[in-house]
Amino acid sequence: MSISNADKKRLSIIHRLPCVACVQEGCQQPSPTEAHHLVDKGYRKHSGGHQSSIPLCAHHHRAEPIMGRSKRWMVDCYGPSLAEDKLAFTIRYGNERELLANIDKVING
Repeated sequence: MSISNADKKRLSIIHRLPCVACVQEGCQQPSPTEAHHLVDKGYRKHSGGHQSSIPLCAHHHRAEPIMGRSKRWMVDCYGPSLAEDKLAFTIRYGNERELLANIDKVING
């Protein structure tokens, strides 16, 4: 399946933006930005696909620690990961739809 030009453009922008959670934490981002695709009703296709993606670092997205650090240390220093503790992530940073709305404002001006 090919990706549309609009999707390519959005993903390119997402990958250049800082992690939304790291910005709220006021911390230096520990890894490059990844695109987190929102999932509604258990399926990404119901969420809006690439147009419903937000920028997250590897820790906040997939609970990936930086080399030499434990997941616990990462949570203590950077806050909760969406993959490991969605409730804590949502309480601290907002729900995914709220974060998406904020990112859409940044992208669309």
